[in-house]
Amino acid sequence: ERALAIHERSLAIRENALGPEHPDTAAALNGLAAVLKSQGDLDAARPLYERALAIHERTFGPEHLSVATSLNNLASIHNELHGVDVARPYFELALSIHLESFGEDHPMTALSLNNLGLLYADVGRYAEGVPYLRRLIASSLAHLDQELPTMSEAARLQLLKVQSNPVNFLNGLVHAPEQTLISDYDLFLQWKGKATRLQRSSIQMARSVERPQSLELKSQIQVLAKRLSSLILVASADQSVDHAQQLANLRADRLRWERELNRELGVDSLLATPGLKELQKSLPEDSVLVDFYAGPVACAWVLRPSGDPVLISLGKGEPMPQTLREFLGHSGVRGAKPLEAVGSNPAQVLRDQLWEPLRDAIGDAQTVFLSPDGFLCELPFGILQEKDGAFLLEKHRFFYLSDASGLTSKVSDEKGAEGEMLAVGKVNYFGRDDAPESAEGEISTRSRVRESWNSLPATADELQALRDLHDYVMEWDSPIDVLEGKSATEEAVRAQLPGHRYVHIATHGYFEPDHLPSLLVDAQLKKIETQINEQVRAVGLLPGLLSGLVFAGVNGEPDPTRDDGFLSAEEIQHLDLSDCELVVLSACETALGSARAGEGLMSLRRAFEVAGADTVISSLWKVDDRSLWWRRPPQHLGRLRAQWRLALGSIR
Repeated sequence: ERALAIHERSLAIRENALGPEHPDTAAALNGLAAVLKSQGDLDAARPLYERALAIHERTFGPEHLSVATSLNNLASIHNELHGVDVARPYFELALSIHLESFGEDHPMTALSLNNLGLLYADVGRYAEGVPYLRRLIASSLAHLDQELPTMSEAARLQLLKVQSNPVNFLNGLVHAPEQTLISDYDLFLQWKGKATRLQRSSIQMARSVERPQSLELKSQIQVLAKRLSSLILVASADQSVDHAQQLANLRADRLRWERELNRELGVDSLLATPGLKELQKSLPEDSVLVDFYAGPVACAWVLRPSGDPVLISLGKGEPMPQTLREFLGHSGVRGAKPLEAVGSNPAQVLRDQLWEPLRDAIGDAQTVFLSPDGFLCELPFGILQEKDGAFLLEKHRFFYLSDASGLTSKVSDEKGAEGEMLAVGKVNYFGRDDAPESAEGEISTRSRVRESWNSLPATADELQALRDLHDYVMEWDSPIDVLEGKSATEEAVRAQLPGHRYVHIATHGYFEPDHLPSLLVDAQLKKIETQINEQVRAVGLLPGLLSGLVFAGVNGEPDPTRDDGFLSAEEIQHLDLSDCELVVLSACETALGSARAGEGLMSLRRAFEVAGADTVISSLWKVDDRSLWWRRPPQHLGRLRAQWRLALGSIR
């Protein structure tokens, strides 16, 4: 009531001071009408919106943007009072004004298209709404193609979050009968993984450019990424008074330099995305691609090597993450324990929601390529069980793609399978001091479990197994480089990663450093609110700071002349791994990360892929240091050779 009285008074003042035909009076009319509408008094709001529209038309002419705003206001009122067919002409007039003023590829035009699409979708007339929603996605993607190339990665993620999300479009498609979906899937392909593809391409282009300006910008970004990574890991008790300001300054500099580099490189040439036909040519016979969307609704595209794509609704997306957490927790997967029979409830719900609707479309395909999205990136589909108790991995081979366009990537066979290997393990986390022996019976996991990082003695056996694999199983003449003990420093790993074809890293991994939750508790107690806001803002804009790998000396006293021992995902993506075909991350939760719209999880796995690695084997759970397959007797070497060569054939 108070808001209503204030708006009524404001309108009276403007009418007395400016007259009943002034544009500011129209603004006051719109404000008062909005309050009445929010209170449910639509009959009182409608004539106020009509007066505002008339003022704008007389003052500015019928094609002015203010007229379009008034038309949209009136359309929403008429929709609630009289239905779709009365509201539609008002929305269409607003759309025509936006098209005339801005063209098809503008956010305001997209807003009008969205209004018309949802107008029909909200009353179940999906077939009439889908053409507008299709134009909306195409318009938004075209606008993004203009804006994204010269943005930083953080800005790209933010813009993708608020623009072009295809949830309404997909929801319309699954309900609209007899839709031809080829062009629609092409639009989905352009959206999903857009920021990741652009980031990988721009970084790879930066490596090939020798212009001094580009090299200087690239160097600045790498330095700032390291400084940000170090600063973000400082616990609240150790932060300086100006910690928040340091973070803010570094973050601003980091984003500014990246924008400059993108402009210098002309990243707009990297936006081409393969289409449906190209994907189908890359699909082997007897295979199928399942491309997921996970949002307020969940759905999946299913493609075979020929024929039209199929779009299948999987229902509401909101309850699924909780069901997934219950399933993984009950099964023991996150504890790296032997898989036990799971309770019927979460397992059956996931199977019934995520697999049963796809069964007919997948059929008896032996190979299933999966491109998950959002929380689905945390689910190993192979451990879902059929009604007869069999695991899906017993009937299908699963391959995971960050986005479906990865199917078209070609790996050269010119060099054969042999190549340089880098193995990292048996890390001395205590720097110059000898690493203490693990207590008898103590179980270490390869993640941060307390204030310091535990030794991982079983990684010594892992390194020896890799040496045996290289020398006696594969019988390769190419070198194997090993970093272990005190030599396994962040500096050494960073220097040696580029140029190796195969990389195996056995160390601690982390996702969401354990002091960040304590910092949030401090913020709730109003102790360090400013610092927390800036810290959370930094990792929100640069989510690669939340995950990383840990190397030698990390438990020692900080040395300002050396790296801190934490190699974050944010830093990894700027390394040159264009020669790398396979990375094995033998550590905890290296596939976990922060979800971003259409980009999966911002994880270590993604960072290695952006850096150029073709295939990344990573973990969704905690790894018991002693749960290793490496301890095999000599009689198994022949079988191991065959298994390894089969694996190399698969990744190639």
